Amino acid sequence: MLNVAYGDEELEEDLTDDEDEWSDSEELEYTSYVCEDCDYRWEEVTPEEIDGNEMMVCPMCGSVNVTQL
Repeated sequence: MLNVAYGDEELEEDLTDDEDEWSDSEELEYTSYVCEDCDYRWEEVTPEEIDGNEMMVCPMCGSVNVTQL
């Protein structure tokens, strides 16, 4: 049996680390998309660099008839 004991300082440090991870993810920018075929709407993290040859694919129906909102 594994017995792990946390001191107050260790527990507080772990909680602080978790808060830092959440605050970093809130700073990400999201782009909204809509599928013209099935009307499914979703958001994705905005890529840092957008290649003009990249095509978005609807995660619901697989159509490439997608518009960025």
